[in-house]
Amino acid sequence: MRFPSLVALVSLASCAFAQDTSIADVVTAFNNANVPNAFGIRFNPTALLQVTFTRNGVPTTFSSGTNVPRDATAPVPTFKLVGASDPGPYVIATVDPDGGQFGHVRHFLAGNYQLNTATNDLTNTSQPITAWFQPSPGAGNPAHRYVFWAFKQSPNFNEQRLVTAQTYIGNWNLSSFAAQTGLGDPVAASFMLVRQ
Repeated sequence: MRFPSLVALVSLASCAFAQDTSIADVVTAFNNANVPNAFGIRFNPTALLQVTFTRNGVPTTFSSGTNVPRDATAPVPTFKLVGASDPGPYVIATVDPDGGQFGHVRHFLAGNYQLNTATNDLTNTSQPITAWFQPSPGAGNPAHRYVFWAFKQSPNFNEQRLVTAQTYIGNWNLSSFAAQTGLGDPVAASFMLVRQ
């Protein structure tokens, strides 16, 4: 009977990656991968950002620094913010700092995420500014770092016009954007490694 074997295989695949459970481990992974320096961001998180891709009904949550197959990154990710008590709103930004001639590439930007403190789910209450753009490192290149940042949203963030849906996604400076829009330092982050 093949069905139990298939169920076991699907269960194993869904557990292939682990979620972040330690802020200290996340900071170590970020420092080892030189992420804070690449962004010019001070990284002293107070919570854990868990990123999940659900494909064919199977959720995959990865821990910081995990190699994630590009195929798994097609769906729009969902987020949990573990260890935060403020219901928000929050801003999520996803950036590839390894874009070569394109500089830092913005793969997602959205504000108005509300935290359900009972479930840790972050739910977006508005359209993203930059819709999800699947990781697309060039064939034969080393793995790119795709970094997911969570910021406490500033009171006037929704009035910002530095980035709109029409703004070019390349050569983007997240630290400058965060400073200009009053986001401050990130409260949490995670990153994955993706190659073609």
